[in-house]
Amino acid sequence: MSMTETGLLPRLVLPPSIQTQLGLRDPRFRPVSDVKTVLRDLGEFDMDAEQVRQLVEQRVLIGFNIAVDDLGKCELRVLTKSIEFFRATGGRKYHELEWPQIFRLVVPHKKPMVTGLEIRRALLCDRGHVENLILAGCLKPLKKSQPGPGGSWVVTTTSYEEFLKGRML
Repeated sequence: MSMTETGLLPRLVLPPSIQTQLGLRDPRFRPVSDVKTVLRDLGEFDMDAEQVRQLVEQRVLIGFNIAVDDLGKCELRVLTKSIEFFRATGGRKYHELEWPQIFRLVVPHKKPMVTGLEIRRALLCDRGHVENLILAGCLKPLKKSQPGPGGSWVVTTTSYEEFLKGRML
């Protein structure tokens, strides 16, 4: 690899088809963030995890408890768009997002079903967590998971929307 006129090595970019396969060009790639990511993204505000939770409870940030048992330990996920709004306004204004807009940020399509892979990407969780949500009755399955390509769980979009709406903090 040769250097450019500036003396720097050129930056390699993955082909668009590979970016799509990896989910890097997918608008659903990171609709929500976990608490550690929120702390990183809002680093200039010098916050801790408890302050992030308080901002969610005050509805300054939009958050969801994605835990299987909502009475147990909270598995907090924060809508990335609300983090971006908080940063842009310095935390001085509340977001003005309504539920339909919030849900479209998490599920940008209007299909009657959502795959387990889409849920895993959107909520930053693993396959086991999606399965536990289904087995606990939090999500209504249309197709059971099976090994191999295309073997992900498929649930109704309605049940996924009800789950998220009910778990919004």
